[in-house]
Amino acid sequence: MADKDIEIVTSYNNTIPGKAIKLRAAMKFWNRYSGDIYSHVSLSMDTKLNRMMSFARREINNPFNAGLVMEDINSGLFALNSDVSRIAVMNLSITEAQYDKLSSVLTYYWENREQYSFNFIGLASMLLCGRGVAPTNEFFCSQWVSTVLKESGIDIFEGIDSKNIRPFDFYGKLQDNIIYEGLTVEYPNYNSQNSVKILKK
Repeated sequence: MADKDIEIVTSYNNTIPGKAIKLRAAMKFWNRYSGDIYSHVSLSMDTKLNRMMSFARREINNPFNAGLVMEDINSGLFALNSDVSRIAVMNLSITEAQYDKLSSVLTYYWENREQYSFNFIGLASMLLCGRGVAPTNEFFCSQWVSTVLKESGIDIFEGIDSKNIRPFDFYGKLQDNIIYEGLTVEYPNYNSQNSVKILKK
């Protein structure tokens, strides 16, 4: 079967939580991780990133109203301060069967999105203790992306529970798959069909 492509997108948005995570990473002189400035991860079956999905805030100014959302590189938090915010886009080739399964899994979650809520407890536990917790039907961004990939037969973190996956874990695991890394505002001009452009500033 022919391979299909999906995109894993880690991002740093210039919000208060994003700045705090970036500052925390910058202050560490031990146990640093590749891409540890990135505080969010999204999943897209669209290379233009016009239709990404993740667990995030539903309103730009209200981080507590959060859940499963559809994201667009040109709007919402991605458009906020996009001249200083950064993304890393990693291309992942999967089989056609995995692609079809992933499409079905994403459709199921989206159609039943009101049944799911944001895993604030798990996120706090991950930040403070390095290990998450997973209340039923609650997710934070990296936990959800890892979960839907596993449910689709795509387990890139074999042996690691999804509740213990952080956004920069995707970056660390898929560094060789990066097709773009740089300012968010510049991505729409990036043509993945013609060139591979990796910007590290």
